[in-house]
Amino acid sequence: MPAVTESTKSQLLTQARDLFLEVGLAKFSLREVARRAGVSAPAVYRHFADKEALFSGVCNMALEIFYAYLIKALAGKTPRARLDICTQQYLRFGSENPRDYRLIFMGDRETFQKLAEKKVMVEDRGPTFQFLMDRVRECMDAKIMKEADVEETAATIWAHVHGLVSLRLAGQLGNLTDAKFAKFYAQSTDKLVAGLAH
Repeated sequence: MPAVTESTKSQLLTQARDLFLEVGLAKFSLREVARRAGVSAPAVYRHFADKEALFSGVCNMALEIFYAYLIKALAGKTPRARLDICTQQYLRFGSENPRDYRLIFMGDRETFQKLAEKKVMVEDRGPTFQFLMDRVRECMDAKIMKEADVEETAATIWAHVHGLVSLRLAGQLGNLTDAKFAKFYAQSTDKLVAGLAH
C-alpha cells in the first residue's frame, strides 16, 4: 500500500479519535472526519466501511499504542521489577497519550456496549489486562506477593493506577508538577504492592 494511503488512514484515525472525544458517537460524522483530515468524504470509504468500522480502528490503534508501552516491562530483570515497570508504563502512556488514554479508559461505556451488540470488531481490553495479570502471577510464584486470586489482585492494582492517572488527567490532584506527581504515583503504587505481599 502506498505510503500516502497509509498516511491518510493514520490521519483519519487521529481525526476520528479527536472528534469522538469532542462529540461522542451519536454526533460522530464520517463527513466531518474527512473534512478535518483534508480528504473527500468518499475517500474515507476506501479505508473504512462505515463509522463503526472507523471507530473500531481508532480503538485498536489506541490499544496497540498502550500495549507498546506495557511490553517494555519485559526488560525488567526480576518479577517485581517487571511489575514496577508495568505500573510506570501506565502513567507514561496516560501522560504522553492523554487522548488515547481517555478514549480507552475514560470513554463512554454505553458506546462500547452498543458497538459490542452490533458485533463491531473492537478489540477489548483483555490483552493489556492479561499482561498485568501475568506480572502479578510471576510475583506470586516468586513469593513477592502472597498467593491470592490473580485476577482480583491485578484488578486492585489496575484500579489504583488508573484511578491516579485518571484523576491527574482530570486535574483533580491539585497543581503538582509532573515530577512531583510521578514521585507520588511511584510511592503510592509501591505501598499498594508492598501491602499485597503480606
